[in-house]
Amino acid sequence: MKIFEKKIHLSKVLERIEVDGFSQNNISDLDKYHSNAKAHVLGVTGPPGAGKSSLIDKLITSIRKKKKSVGVIAIDPSSSKSGGALLGDRTRLMLNPVDNGVFVRSMAAKDFLGGVSELTFPTMVVMRSIFDFLIVETVGVGQSETTIKNIVDTVILCVQPGSGDTIQFMKSGIFEIPDIVTITKSDIEQLSNQTFSDLAASSSYFKNSNEWDIKILMTSAQKNIGIDELFTEIEKRWKWLKLLNRLKLQRRSQDVKWIKSCLSKEFGEWGVRRGFEKVNYKDNPFLLLSKILKKIQN
Repeated sequence: MKIFEKKIHLSKVLERIEVDGFSQNNISDLDKYHSNAKAHVLGVTGPPGAGKSSLIDKLITSIRKKKKSVGVIAIDPSSSKSGGALLGDRTRLMLNPVDNGVFVRSMAAKDFLGGVSELTFPTMVVMRSIFDFLIVETVGVGQSETTIKNIVDTVILCVQPGSGDTIQFMKSGIFEIPDIVTITKSDIEQLSNQTFSDLAASSSYFKNSNEWDIKILMTSAQKNIGIDELFTEIEKRWKWLKLLNRLKLQRRSQDVKWIKSCLSKEFGEWGVRRGFEKVNYKDNPFLLLSKILKKIQN
């Protein structure tokens, strides 16, 4: 199947998931997609105005230069009238409309906390099986918006120079989620250097498992500064994840957290406890969730 045909097929699959939810047919398809994971999934997060979309635009260019395909899930604010995505992030991406190696899916955040949409996880699973890279951009970042860590392989935190976000990040726990930190708009040299010093001084607050060495980088999408260094760090992270079964273990943990989130939303903590009694964790998450729901409802 050619890439253009894949994109049309992908749009239809994602639309069906959004309309029909976790029907039996969708569960079967989602488990197949889950078993054929391909992409390195990147999460780009940070405060509004930190330059996330501009950075993603440059990352897409770098990826396409390497002849790799890339998908983007852009989580946008919701319209108060329709509930749909306002498409703000999508319109800021300077994409080539005839490039069939790039696919962007906008999703409305609605009332779902965490900087991601309710359907981000299944959408990610589908797109992860098709593209070489998948980028998830959150609507923003705050105290409740750390769940991006639960759906991506690598979290890139964007920090705007001179914004004073460092102390706020320490308070909100944001420093617990990044695998790479980038100071955007680093062409504003004096403020960028000060922000770098602030972050370096606060590096003890960075909490990451498995001894991954979190780097603080300087980038500027406008001046094309540091983009190659960022991509090199992304590739280094991917190689590290694939050693010692790290990627498999991390993704399995994410699967379980997603199932627990679904159960908690529907049934509360009782549903989580009841659902995970005598569970076979070898099942893919969508089939496993289906079995758990049947058990709870019987």
